[in-house]
Amino acid sequence: MSRRWLVAVSLVAHLSIVIGVFVSGLWRFERLTGEHRYLRGLGVMLPPPESSGGPIAVTPQAFVAKQRKVVKERRQPEPPDDSKLPEIGTGSGSGSGSGSQTDTGQCHENCDPGPPADPVCGNAAVEAGEDCDDGNLSDGDGCSATCRIEPRRPPPPPQPVGIHAGVLQSLRISGETQVHPSATTQSQMVHDGGGRFEGRVTLCLDTSGNVVSTQMTQSTRYPDYDRALLAAIRDWRYRPYQRNGTALPACSTVTFVYTIR
Repeated sequence: MSRRWLVAVSLVAHLSIVIGVFVSGLWRFERLTGEHRYLRGLGVMLPPPESSGGPIAVTPQAFVAKQRKVVKERRQPEPPDDSKLPEIGTGSGSGSGSGSQTDTGQCHENCDPGPPADPVCGNAAVEAGEDCDDGNLSDGDGCSATCRIEPRRPPPPPQPVGIHAGVLQSLRISGETQVHPSATTQSQMVHDGGGRFEGRVTLCLDTSGNVVSTQMTQSTRYPDYDRALLAAIRDWRYRPYQRNGTALPACSTVTFVYTIR
């Protein structure tokens, strides 16, 4: 038997099987459809409820096919159409008012803001009755504690600096340095038996070189002679003491020695 003959027999066999399966499926489908049509016209016998009475009639009920639930598609809410809204102020009302769309209105009752507040000195705001207000209640800075203009307090003078006695001596330009005690004081010195008397004075100069203060820091033990030394020093004149080209007040000491031979 040739190979072609075997292939032909196999094709015929498979075709027969396919046709048989197709026909069998059609027969079963037709039978199922017929039974469904038959059952649609039948009633359903429900079991009777428990009762002590006689038989209860049962009303036949037909089978009802379920309906497919239709799900509606959700939609986003649509924005309002402004063109459909009524325009403000353009309506034609039936009222008798005389209003206007551009009228901003006026106050006709209780419109007075009330009396002005009292001025407060020190709040950095010049108010009624105030000449100035610098925000504080201090005097001497041009605006007083009562908010009145005042002259400014002069700046404090610079503190004097201490200088060496030799520097002070080099600045002196005039004044008598040979100060002798009076005759009465000299007699008292001789009577006391002393031969050397020493006194020391502290003096201060201003920025112009003038002597502005004197103080006896070591007495000669003779008040009359001490007063004479202080009076002589007040007449001395000095050049201003300067540091880096700036005149400064300065203080130093001067020592007097008087000897009786």
